[in-house]
This record gives sequence, C-alpha cells and structure tokens, in this order.
Amino acid sequence: MSGIAGIINKTAHVSAQVCDNVQEALKCRGLDTQGTYISEKMCLIHTGHSHEENRQPLRGVMGQKAYVLVFDGEVYNKNELRQELATLGYRFQENTDAALVLHAYMAWGQSCVERINGVFSFAVWDETGLFFARDRLGIKPLYYSVGSYGLIFASSIKAILAHPEVKPIISSSGVAELIMLGPGRSPGHAVYENIKEVAPGECAYYKDGLIKNTYWRLKAKTHQDNFAQTVEAVRSLLIDSIRRQSAGHIAALLSGGLDSSIITAVSSVQDTFSIDYVGNDKHFTPNEYQPNDDNEFITQMVNARNLNHCRIIFGSDEIADALQDAMEARGLPGMADIDSALLLLLRKVGEGFNTALSGEGADEIFGGYPWFQDEERLFANNFPWAQNVEYRAKFLRPGLINSPTDYVKSHFDRAIMAANTLYDDDKKEKRVRQMFNLNLGWFMQTLAARSEAMGAAAKVNIRVPFLDYRLVEYMYNVPWHFKNHGDSEKGLLREAFKNMLPQKIISRKKSPFPKTHNPGYTMRVQDMLKEVLNDSNAPILEILSKSSLEELLTNANTVNWYGQLMSYPQTIAYFLQINAWMKVYSVEK
Repeated sequence: MSGIAGIINKTAHVSAQVCDNVQEALKCRGLDTQGTYISEKMCLIHTGHSHEENRQPLRGVMGQKAYVLVFDGEVYNKNELRQELATLGYRFQENTDAALVLHAYMAWGQSCVERINGVFSFAVWDETGLFFARDRLGIKPLYYSVGSYGLIFASSIKAILAHPEVKPIISSSGVAELIMLGPGRSPGHAVYENIKEVAPGECAYYKDGLIKNTYWRLKAKTHQDNFAQTVEAVRSLLIDSIRRQSAGHIAALLSGGLDSSIITAVSSVQDTFSIDYVGNDKHFTPNEYQPNDDNEFITQMVNARNLNHCRIIFGSDEIADALQDAMEARGLPGMADIDSALLLLLRKVGEGFNTALSGEGADEIFGGYPWFQDEERLFANNFPWAQNVEYRAKFLRPGLINSPTDYVKSHFDRAIMAANTLYDDDKKEKRVRQMFNLNLGWFMQTLAARSEAMGAAAKVNIRVPFLDYRLVEYMYNVPWHFKNHGDSEKGLLREAFKNMLPQKIISRKKSPFPKTHNPGYTMRVQDMLKEVLNDSNAPILEILSKSSLEELLTNANTVNWYGQLMSYPQTIAYFLQINAWMKVYSVEK
C-alpha cells in the first residue's frame, strides 16, 4: 500500500511548505519512500514502503503531452493489460502496476478504469487538469476537499487536514453520521464538513471545477445458468481471483470459517494467522451470532493442509490500549476493539510478511448475514445492523440534530431505492438484490476500510479475493434459492467447494470476527470512560449527553451498537474513540 495526495491551487503557486506538511501527514501510509512533483500551481505527492517497487510520482510523455501519476493499489489483470497495450505500441521501462496504469490512461483516457481489475486509488495530471479515481468496490481510500483555493485529495483524512485551508469542523450531519450511522458512513460522506470521500466506482476530473462520474454500478440481469452451471461459474471465478491475488511471499488470516478456509486451500499458502484473547477459553459462551469457538475449526484446517499456523493471543489491556492507535490509523472512530485487535494481529503478521489474504466480502455477496435469512429483518425499513435508532438517539445532546430518526430513514430509503432491479423480480428477489446492494455499499465499506487502514498502519497489504468485481457482478444476479442452497447460509458457496475442505468446516455456521469475552475488558473500558466523564472539558461532551453516558456505565444492556460485532463493551470503546478523535484532531462543532 502507498499514500497519494495532490494539491491544485486556483491562483497562487503551491507552497513547498504546504506540500511538505501534507507529505508528513501521509507517512501513516508509508514512510520509507517519498516523492513529490511540483509544477506551478500543482503538486503531486507519494509515500510508500521500501519493500514495494515505488518510484513515484511517475512521469510519461505521449507526443507533445506530458503526464504525471501517483498510484496506490494493485492490478490483477496486468498480463492482459500489458499485452493489449503492447499491441498499441506501448513499451514499458518499468515493470510496475503504476507504470501500467499510467500507460493505460495515456492510451484510453478516463475509460481506462473500466479495463482495470484490481484495487486502486490514483490520480493523473495531464497538463490541462487532474483525473482521479477509486476502484469499483472502494477497497482503497481516497478523500478530497474543494474550496475557493482549489482542490486537495489524499489517501487519508489526516493529510487533507494538513492543508491550512481545510479545518476540522463537523456540522450536525457529521454528528448524525457518527452517532446515528457510525461507525458506518453514508457513501461519499467523510464526517467533516468540508471533506468528502470518492465513492466506490467513482472518478472525477478537476480543471476549473470538479466533474464527477460513476463508472461502475451493479446492474440487474436475468440469470441464465442452471444450478450446476452456477456452481461451476462461482468456483471458477473465485479460484481465478484467489490465484491472481496469491503472488508473492504471503500469509492468510485463518478463522476456521468457510471463507478464510477456501482462500487458504485454493491459494496453497503455508503460513496462517489467527487471533484469540486471554480468558476466552473460560468466558466464551455460544450465542446466535457466534455459536462456536474458532480454534477447533482452525485445527481442522491446519491438520488437513499441514499449515504453519500462528495463534496470537491478546489481553484486555493490550486491545484497550490500542484503541487510539486504531482510531488514528482509520482517521475516524471505527469498530473499537474489533479494529484494535486486527491492528495488533497485523503487526504480528508484518514481522514476517507484507501481504495477507482475507475472506472479507463473502457474506455480503453470498448472503451470509443473519438479516438475509430472517425475513422480518430482511424487510425491516432500517439498516439491519443498526436497527435500534431510538437507542442511539438518546445519547445525543438535546437539540443538536433535528429529527435524528428521519436522518437515518432518509438515508436508508435512498440506499434501498438505489439498487438496480428487474421489473419481474418477485418481492423476495427484489429485496435480496436491494439488501445485496445495501450491504456492499454500506456495511462492507466499514469492514473494508477497517482492514485496509489497519493493514496500512501495520505495513501489511490485505488482499480480498471475494471482492473481485467479476464475482460480485455475477452473484448480484444469482437467484436467492441458489445462494441459499439446502436452506443453508451461503449454501451455494458450500456446494462449490465441498470437495476441497474438511466436512466440519463446510457445515460450520457463520461466525464473525472473534472478540474478547473477558469481563476484564469491559471493566477496563468502563474505567476509561469514567475517567473521560470526570473531565468537564472532555470534547465528547460537546455532542453527547453526559447523563446518558453515565447511565451506560451502570446499565450493561444487551443492545448491539453495530451488528453482531459491537455489543456493550464495544459501544463504550466506540465512545472512547470518538473522544480521542475529537481531542487528537481538535475537532470543532
């Protein structure tokens, strides 16, 4: 992974000091290599890691026109693209993904994004203006701010805030994003008043002003394959994606679940990692969302594939102490200890590997979440991972947001209506498509941002083969009774890989990312929040009711804050991250 940024001033020359400040802030995404290109009113910036082949910004010339590129990401169809460009007469002096993307832009202009299979955010200056784009699924981050001064874009919010014209201000909508939708966010919303995020599948061109374009979205089509053909297509697409992303010295994150086990088996990696917590052997109790412990199933895979497996165990204090590091890595409050635990795990992975495979995305496209199975939740008119809107709203200071429930409902309604469906979809099929699109554009974005940000902070590139856009497009149109084959969550996926995995794993019920069940962790974050509330100047009290936070400390309710991943202790930890975020970035309301 890399960090990219750029500044275009409308009037004055770009200050070298401002460029230096932005580059310094961008070091969170790579501090070993740095590059800057400055020309009159424009500056492009790149930071990277020494193990990557980075010589950026990268320049190219075609005829009388010069181009400059900064790129973060990976291209998975590089052989096909290189051959196609070679037939057009292009020759490569560098065998890098960045060089390939630069030549693709020189050959095809803005439409080059439609030819790239990969994860990316990049920008190209072509002497007349700046083109920038983000990959279809939004795996790589890209933010921007437009003002009277011009434009600044960057891989991280922190780098945007390093520009003197961009202030850390949040409006009432930013508060609503944090409290009513967080840690999820509306597509394109970056919480701050004057910062936006390039949406997945979106590109833009800046000259005198900003023109945005959506180059990719899911389209509904009639599914033509029978079940056997669908099984074969899924198997073929996923195997191809995994193998394209398995190059290099890599490890895999192995939970013993269906998704990570498929990736481990197909990729033939030998080194795998998992996470556990001190005290979980005593305090873990099965529940609807997490019916069993991972370790038994990890052992099944380790023995079946003769893997070199490393089980990393963290204590309550370690994951609590890393909450602020995780927040700073993401640039916003996130999934609390679900973030900090992953950050700590990836730091361990990073001691021997710079790339790891993850099963992220499978539940979104194969319908693995409980709300796909439960029709009451499927047809509820609210985000299924954050249904208790009134519970969230009670934490807000009175009068801060006009009708917070309406804020949530309006965003949900727009998201549901945005899904492309067929006129002859029955009620259930239409809703499943809508939920597929909703999960991909909202819930998955929160998880993908978590993996990418924690990976960048730990210097580990996370690859997500399930989110190959070809597989995503195909699965959008597979009928629900195929996906739910055998009345089993992800039944289609189980059928496609039943001969490659131990039977216990094939039949294992979905289990989420493991979290600590140690009561010591709950007591630790409770004490941390008490300390915050004892400070009358605690910034979180500008937006949240102190009495509601005090009530939270004395009422260990069972309301989940964000799906199955964030229950009572994670809710407290999320508020701790909000307070730390407001303090570290001097956030103004």
